[in-house]
Amino acid sequence: MNRFAALILQAHPAAALKIEPWLRFAHEVSLAPTKVSEPGLGEIRLKWWSDAALEALDASASTPRAHPTVEAFHKTVQSANIRPAPGLVRAFVDAHSLDLASRPYADIEALRADATARWGNQLRVGLQLLAITDEVHHHAANHVGAGFGIMQVLFSARLNAARGRNVLPDLTATGLDLNLDLDFEQTAPEDRANAGEALCGQAAFHLDRALELLPDPQTAALPVMRFGLAARALITAARKAGTDPLHVPTPETVAQTFALHLLWARLRRRYA
Repeated sequence: MNRFAALILQAHPAAALKIEPWLRFAHEVSLAPTKVSEPGLGEIRLKWWSDAALEALDASASTPRAHPTVEAFHKTVQSANIRPAPGLVRAFVDAHSLDLASRPYADIEALRADATARWGNQLRVGLQLLAITDEVHHHAANHVGAGFGIMQVLFSARLNAARGRNVLPDLTATGLDLNLDLDFEQTAPEDRANAGEALCGQAAFHLDRALELLPDPQTAALPVMRFGLAARALITAARKAGTDPLHVPTPETVAQTFALHLLWARLRRRYA
């Protein structure tokens, strides 16, 4: 499971009973494209997970396909007061098809849309499992998800480059004229740092927007919305490292101090 998700669940054990199976299911989906060597095989794996998700959400399906995370998610859905929207779950799974492309994001808007589809939808399903359905919370969750997803891309850029993928988008629309080669080591360090700062700025924008929309969230929503704190922690760490994707620390390193940030935020009821 995503390390930040695990820490948030530890801080909210009551809510974890309702949302942990979904987050574990979502994590398995995110791993599916990394377990194949050909895009066609990746599409088959994602289709399997998409079908599994619909089975887990189907009230009439008493026995979903035999996989621990599918079975656990199905059990959670059956006991939930509000059944997650199949469209959100399907869009979340489908978004991972971009992990099969060597250059997935044509521009910043493509990255923003993908981050929202992955993490915004993941958080919104979490809200539904916690019986939170009002539009403002879900709109804010989309922004939190976008911010967190953008930072996930920045922190994964080095590893993806080693695999022959360039996940940094064309940033011309943000006012930058950069030459971002597939081989990061051949790209000017200043260009890499400027690209990283641009992504930090985009992520921060979404977190600020979430707070404008939802300055005082329901207490029950905080276990989901606190992915915003994780995004803030990643922004701070990236900027401290100079925002060069080759030199940012690993997310696991950032997570080592996240528990303290989370404790302080809980005392102040902050989420982003």
